[in-house]
Amino acid sequence: MNSYLDLVKEYAKKHKNKNRMSLFVILLAVALVATIFGMADMEMQTQQRSMKKQYGNWHINIRDISGEQAELLALRPQAALSGYVGVTGGLAGYLLDGKAANIMGADEQMAGEIGIRLTEGRYPQNAGEAVLTASMAQTLGIEAGDKIEVKKPDGGIIPLTITALAEDTAAILKTDQAGIVMTIQGFYDTIPPEDYTERFYIQFKPFTNIQEEKGKIEQAFGISQEQIQDNVYLLAAMGQSGDSYFLAMYGTAVILFLFVLIAAVLMISSSFQTSVSERIRFFGMLRCLGASRKQIKRFVIKEGLTYCKKAIPAGAAVGILVIWGLSGLLRGLSPEYFADMPVFGFSIPGILAGAAVGIASCLLASLSPAKKAAAVSPLTAVSGNAGKSTVMNNTRMFGGRKIDSTLGIYHALENRKNLVLMVASFAFSILMFMSFSGLIDFMNHAIRPLRPWSPDISLISADNSCSIDIGVYEKLQAMPETDKVYGRMFDYEVPYVRTNGGEQEKACLISYEQYQFGWARDSLVDGSIEAVMNEPGKVLVISRGDSPWQVGETLSLYPDGNGRTAEIAGILGSCPFESEDGEQIVICSEETFRSITGKNAYTILDVRLKKGNGEKAAVQLRDEALKLGLNFSDSRKDKEETQAIKFSFSVFVYGFLTVILLISVLHIINNINMSVAGRMNQCGVMRAIGMEGKQLLHMVRAEAVVYALFGAAAGILMGLPAHRFVYEQLVTSRWGTAWRVPYGQLMVIVGVTVVTTLLAVRRPARKIKEMDIVDTIHAL
Repeated sequence: MNSYLDLVKEYAKKHKNKNRMSLFVILLAVALVATIFGMADMEMQTQQRSMKKQYGNWHINIRDISGEQAELLALRPQAALSGYVGVTGGLAGYLLDGKAANIMGADEQMAGEIGIRLTEGRYPQNAGEAVLTASMAQTLGIEAGDKIEVKKPDGGIIPLTITALAEDTAAILKTDQAGIVMTIQGFYDTIPPEDYTERFYIQFKPFTNIQEEKGKIEQAFGISQEQIQDNVYLLAAMGQSGDSYFLAMYGTAVILFLFVLIAAVLMISSSFQTSVSERIRFFGMLRCLGASRKQIKRFVIKEGLTYCKKAIPAGAAVGILVIWGLSGLLRGLSPEYFADMPVFGFSIPGILAGAAVGIASCLLASLSPAKKAAAVSPLTAVSGNAGKSTVMNNTRMFGGRKIDSTLGIYHALENRKNLVLMVASFAFSILMFMSFSGLIDFMNHAIRPLRPWSPDISLISADNSCSIDIGVYEKLQAMPETDKVYGRMFDYEVPYVRTNGGEQEKACLISYEQYQFGWARDSLVDGSIEAVMNEPGKVLVISRGDSPWQVGETLSLYPDGNGRTAEIAGILGSCPFESEDGEQIVICSEETFRSITGKNAYTILDVRLKKGNGEKAAVQLRDEALKLGLNFSDSRKDKEETQAIKFSFSVFVYGFLTVILLISVLHIINNINMSVAGRMNQCGVMRAIGMEGKQLLHMVRAEAVVYALFGAAAGILMGLPAHRFVYEQLVTSRWGTAWRVPYGQLMVIVGVTVVTTLLAVRRPARKIKEMDIVDTIHAL
C-alpha cells in the first residue's frame, strides 16, 4: 500500500455488503436519469417520424418571393432541399366528375418530402401527366394509365393521364376532395396564376438552429415574419419551435428534468450521509493513526468516485434495457404504427445525462459527509461514542407511548441532517410523480380527435345551415354498419345580451343529444348537465376569463330579432368546437334549440362505424351524401394517425410515471435498509438487554413511518403547486380548462409511499432478529 487512499480499495474488499447499498443507490439514480432522458429522446424521435408522415419533412415555407430570391435561398449552406410547391385548394372551382379537385404542382423529390407517397405507378414526368389520390380513384373507378378530364372554373377542360396513385392524406379524406399532383412546370403551364398560391419550401440540414436561420433569412432578404410559415408540429417535436406556447412547454420540460436531477442528488446524498454516519468511529481511528482532516476528506471523495466506476455503467445499462423494453412493447402492441422504431436503439443523450449526473451527484454528495468525517476527533473515536448521543432530550414529547415506538421516533428525529435528507428524498419522489402526472392532462387535451365524440364519417350541410332532415338521421341510425349516430344543429351569429349587464355580443348556438351531453360531463366546471338535458330553457356555456359566467345567470337571445331568454345551468371548461370572431359558444338540448330558433333540422350528422365495416359503410355514406347534396367528410385516417401519436405519447407518459414509481419504491426500501444498517450495534445492545423481535419491528417501523409521514406531507406541499404549474402552462394557457386538485394521482403516490414503507421494514427487522447478538453489537 503506497498511499492512505489505497485504504479505500482495501476497506471496500472487507465491507462488500455495506458497499452494495451505496452502489445500488447510485445505480438507481443513474438509471432514473438515463431512462427518463432516454425515453424523452426516443419519444422525440418517434414524434418527429410521425410528424413527418402527417405534415411532411420540411421546416419552413415562404410566400411572395422572386425567382432570384428563391435561387439564393437554395444556395444557402444550411438548406438541404428546397423547391416551389403550387396549390389550387379545394375551393378554387376545379372539378373531377363533380368532386372538388385540389391540384398541386411539385417536383418529385419535393413532393416526397411534403408527404406525397405513391402506392403504384411512377411520378409524372410531362405536363399532361398527374398523380391521383387512391380513395378518389377507387370511388370513380380510375386506375393508373387512365385518362381523366378536370373541369376548370371557366368551363374549360384539362386532359390528364394518371401515371400513379398516391396515399390519401387526412385532410383530403376529411374534405372528400380529389387530390391531384402534377409536375411544377406542368402545373404552371396549366393553371393560371390567379387560381393558385405558391410557396417556396425549405428543408434545413441537421443541427441547424432553425429559428436563428429564419431570422437571418428575414434580415438578408427583407422578408417579413408573415411571409414565413413553420411546419409547426414537426419543429415542436424537434425542440425548435418559436411558438410561445411550445417555448413554454420547453421551459416546463427543463423544470421537470431539474426535479429529476435534484432527486438523483438527494438519493445519493442520503446514501452517503448514512454510510459515513455509521463509520464515524472508523474515521476517528484514522485520525488517531495520523490522518489529517484534508486526508479524510479526500478519502471520502475518492470512495464516492470509486462507487461511480461500477455503478454508472450498470445504471446506464439498466436504463438502456428499460428503453429497449418499452420500444419492444410499442413494436409488439402496435407494429403498424411503430414498425420503424428500433427495438435496440441507443439514446446517447440519455446515457451521457445519466453518467454526468452520477459523477456530479457523487462529487456533490461526498462534500458534506467528507466534512463531517474530517471533523471527528480522535478522542471521540477512542471513547467508543463516536457520533452517538447517549441522552434523549425532551422525552416528555413522547407521552406514554411504548418504548419501542418511542425509540423509533427518536431515532428518526435525533439526526436532523439525516432526517432532512430522508424526508427530501421521499418528498421529491412524490414531487416528480405529481409533476409528470400533469402530462396526462396535457395528453388528454392535446390529442382531441380521440375523444369519444370524434366521428369516423360526417355528413355536413352544404351551406352550414339546419337543412338535414331528421329522416336522414333515422336512416343512418338504422344501418347495420353504424355504431352511433349523433347530430347537431348550429345557429351562427345569434345576438345576445347578458341580463346582468354588458353590451350586445354574438353567440354560436349548438344543440346536443344524450351521447354528447354524456361526453361533456368530463369538462363540467360548475353547474349541472342534467338540468340542461331535461329542462327547457337551460344552457351550457364555455368558461371565459375576461368576464366570467355565473350559474343561474340569464341570457336574452335574438336569433330572429325576437327575444328569447335562457338560463345558464352549467359551465364547461372546454368543448370540441372553435368559435370564430369572438363568438361565445352556447350549448343546449335539441328541444331548447327548437324553441329558441324555431329550426328543426340538423347541420351535421356524425357517424361512428362498427369495426370491420369501414370501407363498405364509407361508400354507402358517400353515395347518400352525394344524393342529398351534402358534404362528406371521412375522418378515419386522421383518427388512425392520431392514434399512433396517442399510443406513443401514452407509453411515454405512463412509462415515465411507472419508472418514477419503481424508483421511488426501490429508493424507499434502500433508505430503510441503510437506516437500520446504521444502527445495527444499537439494535444488538437492545436485544442483549431483552428487547424482543416484535418490539424491534415496531421500533424500525415507527422510524420509517416518521420519514414517510414527513416526506408525504412535504411531497404534497411541493407536488400540488408543481402539478398546478405544469397544468396551467400546458393546459390552461392553451385550452382555458381550470386546474383541479388531482386526487387520483395523490392517492396513488401517497399510497405507494406508505405501503412500501410499511413493507420495507420487515426484512431489516428480521435480519436484526436473526443475527447473533455479539456480532450485531460489534457491527461497523
